[in-house]
Amino acid sequence: MRTFIAIEIPENIKNKLYNSFNKEREKTEGVRWVEEKNLHITLKFIGEIEESKVSLISRVLEEVRDKFKTFKVYLKESGAFPDLRFPRVLWVGIGPEEKVRELFDFVEKKLEKTGIPREKRNFHPHITVARVKKRGKINFKKKSFDDDFKIKKIVLFKSELNPEGPVYTPLKEVELKDG
Repeated sequence: MRTFIAIEIPENIKNKLYNSFNKEREKTEGVRWVEEKNLHITLKFIGEIEESKVSLISRVLEEVRDKFKTFKVYLKESGAFPDLRFPRVLWVGIGPEEKVRELFDFVEKKLEKTGIPREKRNFHPHITVARVKKRGKINFKKKSFDDDFKIKKIVLFKSELNPEGPVYTPLKEVELKDG
């Protein structure tokens, strides 16, 4: 099964992010926009795993719950991978990066002990809002946000890819203690 670990974001933030790209969604072709309900901060894309690994990964999430308390983050400006001139992924950044990176590093270290390889690319905390499917003249403008929220929940998701878009099913959720 295809899996990833994510930070859940509050519904009001999902709604604001989704609606802030309404104009772009209407006028941009060749782009697959992430559904509002699927917006999240990916901590670790794991990929295909055997069902037996779910319990090992669940234990890692329990260790996260025991080590980390809730903490506040804020939305930064939007951007794109690799860049805004030739975007493949449109995202909104998350700060402070250090706090989220600390969580990422902990998860990476613990998952590596279960046989899941470390990410080769640098970690950049963000919320993916769209994926560019068709190269061409796509003109995204940077947007700035001034919203903040508390990180409270970490989730292991199963991801099923369908023609209509992915379906994310929570396999394990942990609530961080109030910080």
